[in-house]
Amino acid sequence: MTGRAIGTRLALAQARAEQARARLSETIGTLQHRASPQALAQDMAESLKARGVEAVLGAVDSARRRPARFGIAVAAIGLLLARGPIARTLRRRAATPLPKTGSRP
Repeated sequence: MTGRAIGTRLALAQARAEQARARLSETIGTLQHRASPQALAQDMAESLKARGVEAVLGAVDSARRRPARFGIAVAAIGLLLARGPIARTLRRRAATPLPKTGSRP
């Protein structure tokens, strides 16, 4: 090989190495952006939003197919969430004496 051929091959190898470094640097930059807390939080929010939409659509579909079951489930959840106020109301009524009605003639 001549000196000129070696120089050309060397220049070509250096150019390839520089391109590879540039690609690697770009990949690292992309990875750093993806791993940033803001990007991770945004990805998580989008994922949760998509799952929430899927869950709501599934619930609506289920309610259309089985309205009685859905109504019972909603009522049960409502009673579960309102159990404290319901219990307080029942305790107050049990503690309050009933008014006396009129006497018999």
